[in-house]
Amino acid sequence: MIPSQFIYLVGCIPLFIIWAVLFVRRKDLRPEMLVMSVFIGAVSVASAYYWWTVDWWRPLTVTGTRVGIEDFLMGFASGGIMAVIYEEIFKKRYLKRKTQRHRPGATTLLLLLAFATSFLIWGIKLTSFEASSIAMMLTSALMFVYRRDLLLNGLLSGVLMVCVSLFFYYAILFFDPRWVDATYQFASLSGIRITHVPIEEFIFWFLAGFLFGPFYEYWQGERLSAKN
Repeated sequence: MIPSQFIYLVGCIPLFIIWAVLFVRRKDLRPEMLVMSVFIGAVSVASAYYWWTVDWWRPLTVTGTRVGIEDFLMGFASGGIMAVIYEEIFKKRYLKRKTQRHRPGATTLLLLLAFATSFLIWGIKLTSFEASSIAMMLTSALMFVYRRDLLLNGLLSGVLMVCVSLFFYYAILFFDPRWVDATYQFASLSGIRITHVPIEEFIFWFLAGFLFGPFYEYWQGERLSAKN
């Protein structure tokens, strides 16, 4: 029997296995994987502390703290996966765009995401799930206005990340079927579950993949082409 404080950490293992497979298979995508892994890992720690653990979930950590190394590890693995899984599954590679129309920079999009989420939570008093969902949709809409060619990448990255997230949840539920009930703050959630997992989780993973799946291409001004 695995102690409760290690269950969250155990759930990260399948994500790292998937991350490692992608890292080995796609040497051309390693820079993107590493950049997005570190970035999403750092964002996961900050967002968990200020938003998610307030009214969404409160998983036990190895250190017994509100936010643990698990938050970074899950963000690191999922960030790298969502950045390149579309390219790997559909055999795409990068090409530089010949022309780039004037568009908001990546920093502008990230600031919009952060400020919109913060305002909706602390100004409008929405839940962290509601606020982050609206903010990710707004940011994604702005990105795709300027890069419509990345829309399919975003949609399929979102769907693929929902599938990937199942490995995290079912690894946890295999060892502790009570984990969901003990972790989520259902007073702030809908209470709807799909195969024992709160529906909010699947919406979150879709929107995260939708936004951050093609984010690196947007940032670097790259387009995708069939892999030779």
